[in-house]
Amino acid sequence: MFVGKRMTKKVITVAPEDTLKRAADLLAGNRIHRLPVVREGRLVGILSDSDIRNAAVRDSSPGAPAAGENTVGEAMTSEVITMTPWDTVEDAALVLQKKRLGALPVVEGERVVGIITKADVLSALIETLDIEGIGVRIEVFLHRDAGSIRKLVGLIGEKGIEVRSLVLAPHGDGFVAFLRLVTIDAPAAKATLRDAGFKIAELKDFLD
Repeated sequence: MFVGKRMTKKVITVAPEDTLKRAADLLAGNRIHRLPVVREGRLVGILSDSDIRNAAVRDSSPGAPAAGENTVGEAMTSEVITMTPWDTVEDAALVLQKKRLGALPVVEGERVVGIITKADVLSALIETLDIEGIGVRIEVFLHRDAGSIRKLVGLIGEKGIEVRSLVLAPHGDGFVAFLRLVTIDAPAAKATLRDAGFKIAELKDFLD
C-alpha cells in the first residue's frame, strides 16, 4: 500500500513569516499537531505544537516580546524528513517509529502534496487486516518454506472457510501466520487445523 493512497491531501501550511500565534490558532482550530512550512510552494520546514511551546518558554524572560508574535521561521525545524506518494505505508510506519515523529510531509520534488500521520498508518493497518467485521484470529506456526503455506491455504479452501486476512511474520526459524477467519467457532477452526498437523500458537509462545 502506497503513502499516496493513505495520506491527507488537503494540507494546512504556514509561511516562515507567519506569527506563532497564527500557527497556534491553526493547530488548535483544526485539531492537528504539525504544520508544514512553505515558501513559494517549496517545503522549507515543519512546525509542531511542541516547537511553539518551547518558543514560549525561551521567550518568557522579562522584557522579551510575546512568543506568539515571533515568526514561524524562528521556531520551525528546518531539516525535515519527508516521504513521497510512491513510498510504502510500511516505510512511513518505520520512519515514524524510529524517529519518534507524529507525521511526515509528503512531497513531489520540493512541493508538498500531502501529509501522513500515525493515525493514517493505523487506519491502513485496520483496513489491511479487515478487523472490523465478525471473525476470529488464529495464529499458526509454519515452516519457512512455500510448501507449508500452500498446505495451510489449501486446507482452508478445502474446508470452505472464508478468510478475512492472512499475514505472515517471521518467528524463530519459521513463520507465524496470523489468520482472521469469518467464523465465530474458534475451537472448531483450531481443531481442524490441529487435525491437519498444524501447531496453533498460544500466548506463552510469544512471551519468551
